[in-house]
Amino acid sequence: MRLRGGVSSFRVLLLGCVGLMFVARLCAQDAAQAAKPNVHARPLDNSFTAVWHPIGPNTVSSLSFGSLSGRVLSLAVDPNDTTGNTVYLGTAGGGVWKSLNAAGAAPSVTFAPLTDTLGVFGSGYKAIPSLFIGALAVQPAVNPVVLAGTGDPNNNTDSYYGEGILRSTDGGVTWSLIQLANDLPNAIEAFNGLSAAGFAWSTGTPSLVVAAFTTSPLADAVQATQSSSVPGLYYSTDAGATWHMGTVYDGASIVQQPQPLGTASGNAATSVVWNPKRKMFFAVLRAHGYYSSTDGMTWKRLGVQPGSAITTANCPVGTNGMGKSTCPVYRGTLAVQPVTGDTYAWTVDSSSRDQGLWQDLCALNSSGACANVAPAFANRVDHGDFDTSSTTIAGGIGTLSLLANPQPGNGTALFAGAGDLYRCTLAFGETACIFRNTTNALSSCTTPAQVAPGQHALAAFVQASGATGLLLGNDGGLWRSLDDVNVSGTTCSASDASHFDNLNAAVGSGGSIADVVGFAQDPSAPPIVIAGLGSNGTAATSSASAATWLQLSAGEGGFPHIDQITPTNWYAAIGSGVNLKQCSAGSACAATDFVPLATISAAQVGNDASLIHAPSLLDPAQTSNVLFGTCRVWRGPAGSGDLWTGANAISTPMAGTALCSPTSPLIRSVAAGGPSAASADTQHSGSTVIYAGMAGLLDGGGTLGG
Repeated sequence: MRLRGGVSSFRVLLLGCVGLMFVARLCAQDAAQAAKPNVHARPLDNSFTAVWHPIGPNTVSSLSFGSLSGRVLSLAVDPNDTTGNTVYLGTAGGGVWKSLNAAGAAPSVTFAPLTDTLGVFGSGYKAIPSLFIGALAVQPAVNPVVLAGTGDPNNNTDSYYGEGILRSTDGGVTWSLIQLANDLPNAIEAFNGLSAAGFAWSTGTPSLVVAAFTTSPLADAVQATQSSSVPGLYYSTDAGATWHMGTVYDGASIVQQPQPLGTASGNAATSVVWNPKRKMFFAVLRAHGYYSSTDGMTWKRLGVQPGSAITTANCPVGTNGMGKSTCPVYRGTLAVQPVTGDTYAWTVDSSSRDQGLWQDLCALNSSGACANVAPAFANRVDHGDFDTSSTTIAGGIGTLSLLANPQPGNGTALFAGAGDLYRCTLAFGETACIFRNTTNALSSCTTPAQVAPGQHALAAFVQASGATGLLLGNDGGLWRSLDDVNVSGTTCSASDASHFDNLNAAVGSGGSIADVVGFAQDPSAPPIVIAGLGSNGTAATSSASAATWLQLSAGEGGFPHIDQITPTNWYAAIGSGVNLKQCSAGSACAATDFVPLATISAAQVGNDASLIHAPSLLDPAQTSNVLFGTCRVWRGPAGSGDLWTGANAISTPMAGTALCSPTSPLIRSVAAGGPSAASADTQHSGSTVIYAGMAGLLDGGGTLGG
């Protein structure tokens, strides 16, 4: 569902729900059910009869980036609309959205949600609602099919898993859900528990489409996959109505093929594209390398891989086709310049170390064919200039996107999206260029382009004038460039911002896609709400009808609090981990009140390790005290860190050890109640019954998940 909520200081720990509303039930399955191995075998009560009252935030007003809407994972421009106006947008928990005027004047652009009340996730269906849309694609046909792949492919511990492929034959009005690939009598593969990383339609055979499925760390953490859930490459010859697993060869070795139920392990496929000049699909498989296919059914390893380290020696085919950790391919992404036929590949290893951005030069001749007949990633384009201070790409595993846009004279505007968006221009036949950081959201730039970081999705569109434009989806929402970000001057020029249109008000016109981690409500003035929005910070509103909320802090937004006894005391997370700041001005609190340093930080809790969103709670029996969960439970004064000592730890480490270590199991949630105790020591004053919920077995809970 797109919205979720509760009352008072109630915190939401489920993933896959976006925005805030007040209702009697949560928007997805309960956490206990999600943790059961047989979760897909149980029917769910997902009735749509409850009345939901959305309160936002539709947009968040920030100082650094202007309007923010929420995390955008995928974009697709309808290739059949020559105006560039028809655009589909995939969100992190908010489903699929659509615009019919995306190329128009920025103030008039609107987006509307398409998947808020999907029947396939309703009562009587076994599918768990999953509206994280990791991939989108529109068929190149007169009456196009739209495919939306569920699941977040970005490899984070909170990347919510998918339930299959949503398919629409009427422009998104109605959708069917496809959860299986049918290779009977020998095999059947499931998509649930996986995440869709990409689709590629053939322009030569418009009914032919390939899908790339990758793994989900969260699915592993809650055991959401089945023995038949197999990542890899799949193809459809009937426009996505039915699917089959492709067969992938590495020389004589088989990397992937349909196998009997329960015996296939699969390999994560992180990107797939179609090259209309070579009439060929290209794809990348984790721990293996890059492959090509003419029909989507049979794939072969490319003879010249993008980088000297992606060798058969480093990337051998193991038992049952599995790859090896020695292979420097953890995530790769691909892009094709459709006019020249040049293909680009960008790879990072499991530590986000850059393996380079490489080019397969088609060398298009006058007959429209590639003079370089065999595809080969022989040219390194970037020369390691994305980040001159490190070989590690900021956000490389979680944010890696690539786009090659045609330019006049058969030139190419090449875009690489990681933490920031980089651009370079290649003349026809050119094989290397210098990239320019066009956004500088993560640098020390004094005049950044006011575009949020974390670039997940890039899409090209053709305007009525024939010029190409760029759509950019990131952690903050949606931006657009009508001139292909044709920046001039040195990096960080004051004019950089003029090359981008902020379209988050357009997305917000259809509702909220904000990812709410936790929120708090003023008991004396219910319209006053604070919400922690993850990478979009912490925001607040004083009106239930306000479409735009004010960002209080740009730091990682976790669990905010409003003191239920003294409501003028507000608390907000101003960064990851234990990072809580107090403001005592109530609704008069502003962004200037939530700048570092934190009131309660890691120093107050012995510098313990904690989750990104460290759980905290104002003690209901004594609201001047705050409880924190790290690898143990702490309690102390919420308004000052001056008196905190090691004695404020009210439990030993949950693993039973004397001290916490970097590998200690971590606490995900805390609750308090029971009789109240009074003591001169704050750590012993307040609620006498404390509960601690642990992180999952595979995402910080160690051996103590639950």
